[in-house]
Amino acid sequence: MSEVNAADTRPIESIDDVYDTYAGVGIDNARAGIETELAFFDPASPDLKTMTVCQNKVVKNAANAACGNDFIRNEPTSEMLEVGSVADKPENLGIVLRDTQKRIECLTQKAADIGLKRSYFQHLPDKTAQDLLANLMDVDRYQAFFGPPRDDMQAVAAYFSVCKSNQVSVSYKNPDHMLENVRRLYVLAPFLFTVLDNGAPFNEGQRFSGNPGMHHRAALLGRGGVPPYVYTAKSGEEYLNNHIDHVMNNPLFVYYDETGKMIRIPTGEWITFNELKEKGLNTATNYYFSESILWPDVKIAALKDANEKVIDHRYEARMIGVGMHQHQTAAILIAALAFDPTFARGVDRLLAKHGFNQAQPEALKEPLEKAYKVAREHDLQFMDIRYGSRSMHEFALAFADLIEKSYFIASYDAEITPLLGICRTGLTDSKVNAYLFDTLEKAVTFQREYDAAIFENPLQSAQMLFEKELAKNPAFSTSSSLL
Repeated sequence: MSEVNAADTRPIESIDDVYDTYAGVGIDNARAGIETELAFFDPASPDLKTMTVCQNKVVKNAANAACGNDFIRNEPTSEMLEVGSVADKPENLGIVLRDTQKRIECLTQKAADIGLKRSYFQHLPDKTAQDLLANLMDVDRYQAFFGPPRDDMQAVAAYFSVCKSNQVSVSYKNPDHMLENVRRLYVLAPFLFTVLDNGAPFNEGQRFSGNPGMHHRAALLGRGGVPPYVYTAKSGEEYLNNHIDHVMNNPLFVYYDETGKMIRIPTGEWITFNELKEKGLNTATNYYFSESILWPDVKIAALKDANEKVIDHRYEARMIGVGMHQHQTAAILIAALAFDPTFARGVDRLLAKHGFNQAQPEALKEPLEKAYKVAREHDLQFMDIRYGSRSMHEFALAFADLIEKSYFIASYDAEITPLLGICRTGLTDSKVNAYLFDTLEKAVTFQREYDAAIFENPLQSAQMLFEKELAKNPAFSTSSSLL
């Protein structure tokens, strides 16, 4: 969750006062970076007790001291910490990948030093939102949000406690470059949610046959999902104007007063940034705070300088699961879509074959809403579902062929191997998990007993890790997608 500097009191009267920060960074300054959310628990405790507030502080401080630059950041609940990578130019993406892996390993080791273990799954399948929200971090922002959650914010609080994800950010060249990539990523979202998922077939301790991350995100309503202007904007400038209007009319449940204190609004009451003008609180702080509490699947988020002043913006893909390979798989893929035009055009043509014609954005709404619903409620069918006018696995097979033709991705042959295998076999990490851990007891036992050293190798998928176990079932041959 993005932090906001509460000291910028500049008045924001209209779009003109902020639009310059959305102009893009130019052709030569575009960069990409990764954020990874990890959950930790105590494997020696009878009920896999989650990392406490006190332990969180110890682990965070130790990891930051070891690697510097305050690369570990808090999330609302104590079991979770976020790793932030360096951001670098497309030609230096390998540096970003290595940096992210180094920082993940550093954090995981500092947790292990005090007897904690990283969750194998991207979530904690046995823990409810209530379990996790009982250990809220003592950070003003999170206490104001969820300490305790407003009655009408329970579903939002559940999303932030239960769901963990990777986020890949790109500082775009200009508004049209932004729109082209943001719209494409929204159309790809049901596929990316599915192919990069690493959940267990349980959610909050109960059997669950869909995509838990998509399930909880649906509760964000107008703050999440796909904004309506994805289907209407004719240019990057129009999209950004709509986004800024969205920010200014986003119903707030907290805001900053003139002293920089966070004010929490009672249940059932809301105030927008535009309405804060009547209080003289239409400050840059409150504007960028309002932006920070929009959580669509492809977020427009602030870029800040060393003094925490917003100087530009980036787009952030948020539909990425957490596992062994997902952070680097997604970074390579999203960077390639942004910086390899031939690959991007090929993906656009493939999407059009599946009924997603981005040249007619208004026609995307119906098929994309259907694709979201089918992926969210896949009933353990994973890629054996419809994606537009054809099957998702058919799309995945053609997508893998495009990946192998990308000049950008060619530099990352080993790193992209897990995704190619998933696309061609249909064996997503979550599908393998559903087979191996078909009871909650099995999932919990594996959490307790697995060797965390598996995360030192980000070049493998669950299919590759559990190859011997899967080989015992003929249905899981590498040539089969279980269709």
